[in-house]
Amino acid sequence: MSMYEKSILKVSHVEESTTLLGPYNRFVIWVHGCCFNCEGCLAENTKNGSYEELGIDMLSQQIANSSCEGITISGGEPFLQVPALLKLIRSVREIRDIGVIVYSGFELAELKRNDETAALLPEIDILIDGRYIKELDDNRAYIGSSNQRLYYLSSRYINIGKEYYETGKRRAEIKLTGIQAVLIGVPSHNVLKIWQDIKEKNGGINNDF
Repeated sequence: MSMYEKSILKVSHVEESTTLLGPYNRFVIWVHGCCFNCEGCLAENTKNGSYEELGIDMLSQQIANSSCEGITISGGEPFLQVPALLKLIRSVREIRDIGVIVYSGFELAELKRNDETAALLPEIDILIDGRYIKELDDNRAYIGSSNQRLYYLSSRYINIGKEYYETGKRRAEIKLTGIQAVLIGVPSHNVLKIWQDIKEKNGGINNDF
């Protein structure tokens, strides 16, 4: 693995503050690049859209200086950039304690079978795994389809996590960023229909995260 891959993270989008993708206030990173082709994927732009290459040192300082309790890493597929994410998480934790939540298209068993991807698992507090399957989208809060599973890989979020993930409804928010409208969160079926109408009317200048 090259030093470049360890020191640079390819990122589609960053939100410094949201409560929509995990308990408490979170710093969310949508990494760029994905090896899956899930029909109906809401974050298609994280695979085929534009991206930035962010230095790990700068990004870790940004996270450490933020008001977030922890970070949520989604995508795209986070486990395609394990060396950079390992360095990022460990760099932030040298400064202060943070929680880590990761969404992955890989299943936990798949991740454990590969030494490189397995190396990231001890750094994660909650893993939400599995490919998105459009036909199994059951409108469950914060999770795309019913085949996907939530694993507590540490005890950090067990108590609040059960309340957060099991009792809530899907929530999403729209933020205006210059010429773009950005959808953040896992939208309900009704909100998704409205959002798709907005995208069509605006010529596809919007992004979904």
